[in-house]
Amino acid sequence: MVVDISALANEAIDLLDQSKNENYRICVLIVGPPGSGKSTIAEELGRQINHRFKEYMLQSNQKLSNYGARSEASDVALASDIPEITGSLSKELKTNGGILPKYVEDVNFQSVKRKLDNGDLQIFGRGGLPNAFTVTNNLEPDEEPLIAQIIPMDGFHLSRQSLSSFQDPQESHKRRGSPPTFDSNNFAQLCKTLAQTCTIKPGFCDAKSCFEFVTKTYDPYFPCIKIPGFDHSLKDPTPEQYCLDGRTRIVILEGLYLLYDQENWKQVHEILQGTGSLLVWYIDVEDHITEERVAKRHFSSGLTDSIEQGRLKFQENDLLNARLIRRNLVQSDKVVTLRND
Repeated sequence: MVVDISALANEAIDLLDQSKNENYRICVLIVGPPGSGKSTIAEELGRQINHRFKEYMLQSNQKLSNYGARSEASDVALASDIPEITGSLSKELKTNGGILPKYVEDVNFQSVKRKLDNGDLQIFGRGGLPNAFTVTNNLEPDEEPLIAQIIPMDGFHLSRQSLSSFQDPQESHKRRGSPPTFDSNNFAQLCKTLAQTCTIKPGFCDAKSCFEFVTKTYDPYFPCIKIPGFDHSLKDPTPEQYCLDGRTRIVILEGLYLLYDQENWKQVHEILQGTGSLLVWYIDVEDHITEERVAKRHFSSGLTDSIEQGRLKFQENDLLNARLIRRNLVQSDKVVTLRND
């Protein structure tokens, strides 16, 4: 059975339509074990939604107006509840090249913020600067508006430098991709900040269709969130790879641990569900199918020298992580399970 992505796009747009008077944007969670196809599904979902919006704009001769109905964004101070960085923590960050060796395994570390010279706020957790996200009003919009954007969890992989600061660095590198090897602290903080932007109320508009409403309530002054991605060639996070600004009305978050009910991960679903504008899809696939998919992916990406080595790597790491989340999955009647065999 293959996921009907067109139907998922309909659901996401319908939720945006239902929520549009109260929520400036909505979120979608796509979760599944390694090899389930969640990244491919997320990318195609975003592509289809953006294509439909682009077609609407072309057919209706519409464009985003800088003079649309202003949202309540100016009344919301993003990151206001995040404490400022202390002098000692700032010194440690500088001394250690942007990471925090003392705190890298501390899942209770509270994210902190610091103000940059250009006025931006940079927020980071136990992973330090590699996993930081930035809140800014200094915008340089691309020409083509994308109302749907994908935010992979991968940008919150702890850097290799951080993993080397673990008490057992050999094990941390070997088990990279397991829950402790992500900056769950700052990912949870990102979700809190995203949730704030979801519940910002758009300006008044009497538009009938969802896309017309989106066009006429675009707020060019809406705060922008810059989020790290992951460079598979460098095997490390890349700063500010994604930029969510006022044009983004559907945020698609995808990753392995977004429904994991342990440590900081257990906050993700609760935080985003609290916005009243969330869809959650869990992609379920048999282990023998994901093993072949992941083994081939490991081989093609150069992580292993053969597909057989890829299978071994899957069994020693990916399969353990998949079984872990199945045993510790958030229980909610809002989670919809999809097959993608």
